Amino acid sequence: MAGRLQGKTAIVTGAGSIGPGWGNGKATAVLYAREGARILAVDLNPEAARETHSLIRAEGGTAEWIEADVSRSADVQAVVRRCIELYGAIDILHNNVGIVEVGGPVEISEENWDRLMAVNVKSVYLTCKYAIPHMLAAGKGSIVNFGSISWMILVGDLSAYTASKAAMHGL
Repeated sequence: MAGRLQGKTAIVTGAGSIGPGWGNGKATAVLYAREGARILAVDLNPEAARETHSLIRAEGGTAEWIEADVSRSADVQAVVRRCIELYGAIDILHNNVGIVEVGGPVEISEENWDRLMAVNVKSVYLTCKYAIPHMLAAGKGSIVNFGSISWMILVGDLSAYTASKAAMHGL
């Protein structure tokens, strides 16, 4: 089935892996490239983004990488601008960024709550805010917001995380 994304361009946020091995973002970016998509691998960790970029290029795919904090408007605008400069379009926006904070309203600090919501929810809002106008102008595009089953099911002491994933799914 190779070639299903031939000629398409994908922004994949969280395209690196937090630790060794293959996280969802890295796996998605590589799979999209294997299907023919041109990839802009976005990650806060430049080494992780470069690793994904290198894997794609080693297989003959087309990829570039950019370091960005997708919870910051200026960084997201730079990502979208870079994708348009490189490839002229955004066909796929794949939001994969997410962090976990343990606890609920009593246990979690306000600063950690704000960071959790910024990374897990605001990042989706910002990437959509700046990518959708390009998709509308082209008359096409797909957005994949990669979440978690945790948005419906509270597991352990992760009520803040669950709230962030519910908000992301609602968006």
